[in-house]
Amino acid sequence: MFAYLALAGDLGGAVGPAIIGNVSQTTAKNLQAGVLAGAGFPLILVIAVLYVRKKYR
Repeated sequence: MFAYLALAGDLGGAVGPAIIGNVSQTTAKNLQAGVLAGAGFPLILVIAVLYVRKKYR
C-alpha cells in the first residue's frame, strides 16, 4: 500500500508541472494560463474528497 501511495505522489509531482509547462507553451508562452491550469489540481482533489466523504457517510 505504501508503495502505491509513493508512486502516486511521484506521478503527481512529475505530471502536474509537465501539464503546466505544456499548457504554457501551447498558449504562446503564457505562464498565467499554465498557472490557471495548475489551479485545477487542488480543485479536483477537493471535489473528490467531498464526493468520497458523502458516499461513505
